[in-house]
Amino acid sequence: MSVQLPISALKKKVFSAGSGDRAQSRDGRRTAHAAAVLVLGCALFAAACVAPSQPPLPVGSLKLGLAAFNQPILASEMLAGYQPEDVPKVDAKHLHELDAILAQVLNEQSKHSFASREGSEHCRRTVGAQSGATNTQAALRTWSAVGRCMGVDLLVLPQILEFRQRDGGSFGVVSPARVVMDVFVIDVRNEMLISRSHFDETQSNLISNLLDTGKFFKRGGQWISAGELAREGMEKAVKELGL
Repeated sequence: MSVQLPISALKKKVFSAGSGDRAQSRDGRRTAHAAAVLVLGCALFAAACVAPSQPPLPVGSLKLGLAAFNQPILASEMLAGYQPEDVPKVDAKHLHELDAILAQVLNEQSKHSFASREGSEHCRRTVGAQSGATNTQAALRTWSAVGRCMGVDLLVLPQILEFRQRDGGSFGVVSPARVVMDVFVIDVRNEMLISRSHFDETQSNLISNLLDTGKFFKRGGQWISAGELAREGMEKAVKELGL
């Protein structure tokens, strides 16, 4: 069983050269250092320049509704059209935890108000499953019916596809947290999917992926929980979807 450590816990390796090779060794170190700085700069530049490509959410005077987090199991629930295989069921405790985190993120970062997610659970039981030619069409009809039952125009639908807790602690893990989730915005009046934010991430250490440099420092150089990783996905969705 191997344990992964954050970069802050790794010792630096020191290389020495013979007296006859010192000048060449110094040149090599300068070249390696310059290359490392260049790669790090490119990684930071790439991360900073990534911008949402979706158009702003056309809210205006429309009423927004927020559905409770759910893990799509039935065809009538799968707005993405599929459910990954061999994925364990997410228990109710974690779904409620995700609801609480999303409510906090929206309260801190959103300028809009949302109809209660509790109403979506009642309406989901009331409307039942709708049919369609494909899983996506059936799900779109089902969730549109839920939104109309809630009395809203646009429904924000968060779905968790995979939620794996880290195996270990914040300073060392056997396996890191993994989260796969979608946040959809549906125009329930016309049964149209307006936009989608997809998040699929397994936390990795800095050595494995230099492009994650910004995330690494934001996380304090530690291994975070699945709930904390999911929060990052929610914050990404708020920005991308204009919530």
